[in-house]
Amino acid sequence: MKRKIKHIFFDLDNTLWDTDKNSYLTIKSIYENLKIEERYKLIFSDFFTSYYERNENLWLLYRQDKVSKKDILERRFKDTFLEFHIDDDKIWNYFNDYFLTRIMKNNNLIEGAEEILNYLKTKGYQLHVVSNGFIQQTKQKVQETCIKDYLTTLTSGEEINKRKPAKEVFELALEKAHALVNESAFVGDDWEADVMGSQNIGMYPVYFNYKKGEYHKTAEIPIIKNLLELKNIF
Repeated sequence: MKRKIKHIFFDLDNTLWDTDKNSYLTIKSIYENLKIEERYKLIFSDFFTSYYERNENLWLLYRQDKVSKKDILERRFKDTFLEFHIDDDKIWNYFNDYFLTRIMKNNNLIEGAEEILNYLKTKGYQLHVVSNGFIQQTKQKVQETCIKDYLTTLTSGEEINKRKPAKEVFELALEKAHALVNESAFVGDDWEADVMGSQNIGMYPVYFNYKKGEYHKTAEIPIIKNLLELKNIF
């Protein structure tokens, strides 16, 4: 790497904090507590697959400013239940009310997260998190895990009502970190929001291909499938 990196910014969800696993465990627990499968003969795996795809799409639209935070909270469970002809507002309201609080009880991190944060901090890098997640939940995810021990700053796009890949989110993060853009790297699992967003502002992007999906390969952008591979870059 030609540039001298001093600051490394990380996305949070599915980069450091295992959102997929924690969501699955939380929703499964609520699902079982309400005995949904017994009452409606709806297999959990079918429900979760539908929910997951819908939630991912809603977050994509959120990044594009096509839906609001309120839309995500109101629609992801309601629309999933309605897809399976379960028209019961008590059920989907219960999921909405308890999901965001109960998910914090499943604070699983991505494999290698603590080890790589410790390694990078020991090497002298200043570490930061930049998330599109809601402010309160983002702070809680950090404060209730070991991630808090390694971070210098935490930035949520919701602070300025913007979402990555909007340049304003990265500018805010750099400002809070007192970091120069040419001394800053960004590690994230979303090609558009994290990789393209950070590269467009002049940061050094690293793509964490967490889901091992398709991407637009380029020689300029390192691609890793395990966080510990960052040891070969920094």
